[in-house]
Amino acid sequence: MTVKVRRERPDQRRYHRVTAPLYLRLGDGPVVRARDWSLGGLRVDGYPEALPPVGSDVEIAVALPFQGFDISFRVKAEVVRNVDEIASFAVQFTEIGERERALMSHFIEDLVRGAMTEVADQIQRIDVPVTPVSTEPAPAPGEKDTPKKRRLPIKQVAWVSIYATIGFLVFGYMSLVLYSNLFRMEVQTAVVTAPLVDVRAQSDGELAFVRATPGEHVKRGETVIYVADYGLEQQIDQAKVEIQRREAELANAIQLRNDEMQRMTEYASVSLKNIEQLQVDMTALEVQHKSAVARYNRTRKLKKEGFATNEQLDQASNWLAEARAKLKSKKIELAEQKRLADAGLGRNFYNGRELLGNVGAADAAIKLARYQVALANENQEALLKHRERLAVHAPFDGRLASLPLPEHAAIKKGDVIAVFEKDKQRRVLAYLTQDEVMKIGLGDRASIYFPALDASLKARVINIDRTAGFRQEISRRFSWRGADDRSAEVTLAFEEDDDSAVVQQAKPGLPAVVLFESHSTNPILAAMWRKVASLLL
Repeated sequence: MTVKVRRERPDQRRYHRVTAPLYLRLGDGPVVRARDWSLGGLRVDGYPEALPPVGSDVEIAVALPFQGFDISFRVKAEVVRNVDEIASFAVQFTEIGERERALMSHFIEDLVRGAMTEVADQIQRIDVPVTPVSTEPAPAPGEKDTPKKRRLPIKQVAWVSIYATIGFLVFGYMSLVLYSNLFRMEVQTAVVTAPLVDVRAQSDGELAFVRATPGEHVKRGETVIYVADYGLEQQIDQAKVEIQRREAELANAIQLRNDEMQRMTEYASVSLKNIEQLQVDMTALEVQHKSAVARYNRTRKLKKEGFATNEQLDQASNWLAEARAKLKSKKIELAEQKRLADAGLGRNFYNGRELLGNVGAADAAIKLARYQVALANENQEALLKHRERLAVHAPFDGRLASLPLPEHAAIKKGDVIAVFEKDKQRRVLAYLTQDEVMKIGLGDRASIYFPALDASLKARVINIDRTAGFRQEISRRFSWRGADDRSAEVTLAFEEDDDSAVVQQAKPGLPAVVLFESHSTNPILAAMWRKVASLLL
């Protein structure tokens, strides 16, 4: 009889797994035999019905056949894996009674020690006494009388060679395992991480527009999310209304100036007609002046000859003076009209009593209106620039890790609206138990293997945090966990540059296996191990 016992490495399996008979029923399904089982769970191959989904909770009826009797009990478990190709699934026990756990532990320990074994699908105790039997072969009849022939021990040599080879391999493997366990420590619970940066809202508002999706690579300064601030959006709308009002005032001022220019154009035509009329009147006055001069000269000549009186001469002189005054006044008026017409043609009009026209005031109103429109546009541009500053920009070249809130969601000041992941400064985060973390030192070199890339890199330990898994973020207190829980965190930095090909392929979330240099917590043993390691190396 042989006992099938499979031992797993301490850092891979928590419990021994055995293949001894164990029958189970999943709900109302058929009774099947477990492929292997342990205190933590079991696995079934070739299940005849539909496989339970991963993550589902199931209740299992378990039966252990022991010396012709079935020891039955129930456990609750969670499905952790299923493989459709071989109709296999594995479960992890979540609720198991103390008695049932102690019973299974007793069976496993006896199976491992050899106190129990499987016989005809039953677990039997090996406690029957056995009569010793001589290993010497019985001599054949007549063999004592015949001399023995000497033969070459080929068979013995062959077996010795086989056993020597097997012994060498076993010894080499044991030496390698011993060296690995004493001077090296392998940790498979490691993952590549990158620095994360949270972006928080600067004010209350709304996620107006999202330009990138989680997982997408972004460049530094690239706009990812537009944030609408309620108060700012109201000011922008008011600025738009103000621009429209100022533009309307400018259009009105331009229209008033056009109307004034039209009126001044009409006044200009009237002014030209007045100038023509003044020129006609002046021509008539010049004729009258010439006539008055001739009359005065004639009267004065007649006075000298005694044919005219002094009264007639005075009257002729008055007519001459009146004609000369009228002509001079008309000349002055004509010159002034021409001057005003030349200086303010189309802008002012002098009607003989006052100066008419508001073109200058209209031009000033247009200039003021244009300045007000420019100020309103600058105000709107300042508000739009402030809106752009409220937008979320990528702080560095990297990846948009997550968007906690959906598009058009209402946000409050201080809410996390985006999480960015940096391409540079990637690290490897390894999770260790409390016993394992005591064997790690700051600055230790380690070898990191990436199964997905089939590549290895060298790294150094830059941080050790034993209490990372004990912190409770809500209560800000420490809560101690089990010794087997991987509650300690060790951070490692690559010795390669960030631009190397392997580091670039090591994306955040990639699983890794870390091989640490193991230290002893006992100073005497640590000194001895360092001495042995130096001799071996």
